[in-house]
Amino acid sequence: MAALRSGAQEGDDTDFLTKEAELKKEAQLALAMAKPMAQMQMEVEKQNRKKSPVADVVAATPSMAVISENLKRRKLKQRDLMNMSPGQLQVIVNDLHCEIESLNEELVQALMARDELHMEQDSMLVDIEDLTR
Repeated sequence: MAALRSGAQEGDDTDFLTKEAELKKEAQLALAMAKPMAQMQMEVEKQNRKKSPVADVVAATPSMAVISENLKRRKLKQRDLMNMSPGQLQVIVNDLHCEIESLNEELVQALMARDELHMEQDSMLVDIEDLTR
């Protein structure tokens, strides 16, 4: 009977070690893929970010077509700005303020999510350390 128990215990130990090795491989693979996946996600979000509606306002004037294209890409030169009316400049300033506020809110949300993920990771590392003792 004791031999039967030790055989069953060996089987359990082997299963545990096999499962542990599989989990380690999965974790290593997930960690290796985390950075490229995050970069791809950031690229997709960057592409999905809407273009400034100010470009449409500036484009209403035919002579401003080039400026409108530069504004969409956020690359305006001093001479472009010199040719704009104060009203157009104020619209651009207001749009930039709105975008700054939006990006700040997005940053705060991302930092909060990062902190939560760090806490989860720390908790998992403690759990793993407890299991390996």
